[in-house]
Amino acid sequence: MSEARYQPVPVYPPTSSAGSPRLPKSSFRSSDPVLPFGPPFALKQAPSSLWIVIKYIFGVAGLLLLLYYAWIGAKASFHSPLDLVDYEFQTIQSLDAEFLARLDPNAGQPGTFFRDGYPLRSMLAFWELAEREVSDRGLDTCNGQLGRELVEAYHRHQLLYCGSGNFEAVDVSEPSLEVPATAITCAPVHHDDFSNWWPYPAAPCVSTNLRPVAGELRQFHAVGCQVTDQGLKLKEEMGRERFLGTDIIRVDAEECKERIEHTVVVIGRQDQWNPFHVAEDLITTLVSVFIAIRAVPDLVDTRVQLVFSDEFGMDNNHFTPLWDRIGAWPPKRLILDPWTEGTCLTNAIHSVGAGASLLSAVGVGSPYSCASTIVWAASHYYRHLFGLMPPSLSTDTTRRPINVLWISRAKLDAYAQTHNDWSTWRDVRHITNERELVQRLHDGLSDMCAEGQCVFTDARDEPETWALPSGDVQEVRFATIDPTVHAIETQIHFVGHTTILASSHGGALGLSLFLPPSEATIFELQVPSVAGNFHFQHMAYGMGHHYEVLQISRKVDVELVWEALSRRIRITK
Repeated sequence: MSEARYQPVPVYPPTSSAGSPRLPKSSFRSSDPVLPFGPPFALKQAPSSLWIVIKYIFGVAGLLLLLYYAWIGAKASFHSPLDLVDYEFQTIQSLDAEFLARLDPNAGQPGTFFRDGYPLRSMLAFWELAEREVSDRGLDTCNGQLGRELVEAYHRHQLLYCGSGNFEAVDVSEPSLEVPATAITCAPVHHDDFSNWWPYPAAPCVSTNLRPVAGELRQFHAVGCQVTDQGLKLKEEMGRERFLGTDIIRVDAEECKERIEHTVVVIGRQDQWNPFHVAEDLITTLVSVFIAIRAVPDLVDTRVQLVFSDEFGMDNNHFTPLWDRIGAWPPKRLILDPWTEGTCLTNAIHSVGAGASLLSAVGVGSPYSCASTIVWAASHYYRHLFGLMPPSLSTDTTRRPINVLWISRAKLDAYAQTHNDWSTWRDVRHITNERELVQRLHDGLSDMCAEGQCVFTDARDEPETWALPSGDVQEVRFATIDPTVHAIETQIHFVGHTTILASSHGGALGLSLFLPPSEATIFELQVPSVAGNFHFQHMAYGMGHHYEVLQISRKVDVELVWEALSRRIRITK
């Protein structure tokens, strides 16, 4: 693995040694356009007759071209199935620009609800965009270990777990009268020396014609699906780790009373409340999707529904409004809406197990500073669900404000203290003078603009100003949010328009997933007991953000924090 991933993180205050790290000199452009928002698609005008004729001509020409190449392919018997999969995958990638071109930064109102019926296509398109942006910025990806090369490592070791012949997705446009036998293909990452990111074996899978066991969260009937020798070996290698192979029961026959013909993505989430662990689940979902469509490109243009195989219900599920936007139908929560007898899944993607992600898989105490095109794409995609455009696609040339956001733990701590939920881990991170710190940040920003070089707004008093562009004079705004008392839509709105994000170490920093990639600064305040937890460093570098650690005690040196923050604002202006 490239040594570049062990670059030191800027720490403030600097140590007394001569080799202490220097702060980066990169800067923001104060004239960067404000991030527009709204639903992703503009209303289309009715096509003209001439345009219909042109489309018809090109359609006929395209059909003839496809027939020609089909004839050539039929003659070239030396083509392997993987060659055809590679060609199909390259073909769908070439269509991603069409999707991105349809995004309209000026349509609708902020937060307008919509449901992404074809999320596999959207995710792939934003991955393509992320790769271009990372390449344009010349960022270190550690040889792609958290990007396309990782997906290719999975793909190189794709194997048929059970079934016969070549694995293919079921064409739902021409369903057979009888439901065929089950087939399963899996991609074990631990078979490839390229990546050692995962601390335990992991094997995402794709299945066809699988029958869920009625009332069960994770058990399936595999009809007529003989486990291959490779499949038996994989099951042994997986040990105690769960994957689809450990959840199937082989049966010889079973009637299908209901066929679900759209693609389902089966996800076992690790959390429904902590923003960091939810961010891990969101990112891991993209990893599983990219591996699946690399193996079976035909899935890209299918409608999708998420299926949650965990035991989380609706109580305290703050991220329901986010998950509900992914797929043509609301997610199926098996704990609340179990499978019924005779259900058959036509095409299904089975995510890797919860518990580790690209942000934490290397383990506590092992930092890296790699840009990740997958994490970058995840940020773009989930922001897109709430109408937040990628800055690189914006056509708005107005000045961007400098929005400084403090994420508070005060109400969460107060609740835990009064509801018998206090712990040593909470106590060591509890800031005893947060009110003093917030006031110092407010006063410092206000004083900075007193001479007229900028205009200061306290967005706690005027929250409606947070997403507005700057006027002729640079605008500086300050706000605080406590995720305990705000809806997820509000949290994403504030973080999605933030320039500088600051908070003490805690799950709420997982909301940094919604910062505009490569456009923000993150300050993480850490007490000594937190040392060795690099989750938010990994997230920040994965998305190309500037990141600094501020070493604090429970009673924060407010001048230390203000000095670091003000220095970054001077760079930004």
